[in-house]
Amino acid sequence: MFPLPTELACPSTDPGPVAVEIITAGTIRSKWQQVVNDGTKGVVTLPMLVGVLRHPDALLTVDSGLGQQNRSGAQPGFPLSLMGDLEVPPGATVVEQLGRAPDRVLMTHLHYDHVGGLLDMPGAEVWLSEAEWSAYGGGKLGFSRRRFVPNHTWRVVDFEGPSSSKIMGLPAEDVMGDGSIYLLSLPGHTPGAAAVLVRGTDGPTLFVGDTAWVDAHLGTAMRPWYVSAVIDAERHAHKQSLAWARRVKAQCPNVRIVAGHEPRWTQPPQAPR
Repeated sequence: MFPLPTELACPSTDPGPVAVEIITAGTIRSKWQQVVNDGTKGVVTLPMLVGVLRHPDALLTVDSGLGQQNRSGAQPGFPLSLMGDLEVPPGATVVEQLGRAPDRVLMTHLHYDHVGGLLDMPGAEVWLSEAEWSAYGGGKLGFSRRRFVPNHTWRVVDFEGPSSSKIMGLPAEDVMGDGSIYLLSLPGHTPGAAAVLVRGTDGPTLFVGDTAWVDAHLGTAMRPWYVSAVIDAERHAHKQSLAWARRVKAQCPNVRIVAGHEPRWTQPPQAPR
């Protein structure tokens, strides 16, 4: 993780070319005590949030949510299959809501609840970091190499390569080549976790994946230590990445930040358009 700059160069608030939507591709029920350490209690339904990016030249998504094989119970495999309360209602998958597969999928990371929908998207071009591919491309935590790898085009991004730049202090890759969508290195939750910054028609949006599950993590709450010990691959790097996201929130108030499973973004399945 690169050192945090004292002051962030906030992205322009001028309208960009990308229409941004946030859809819900499945849910999972949990207890607030397993999500935050701020004393909040009770049951919470966490959405599997997917960003839909309508660029003039392509249809992209940020992650893929849960898919039809999650609905049927075929995925994920053991031991993740023991997790209950996954729900993928009729019409809720990304392909069902969009009416087709996206041209590109920008992965924040490869955990099962973010990759399940890829099985509905054969032929899509999937972008992810080299560190994420090295850590999980062999098949871990619900990412089945046998099922996923042969059916997609994989764009593995080297954030230390010659095409990489810096955005808000982080290594970044220009996805469309026009400065409208960037994949940013934001490791910690997984070794190669990433964020996506978009110049939207209504201003900038930053998808931080599971660096923050909910908005409370962008404030003062953390995951409970025992949850973080299991879930976060590199806890020190995760704390640095979370600190960066919190700084963006504090210093760049015009940036809409989307935490990976924040309930306020939950939407019922939308008909294709």
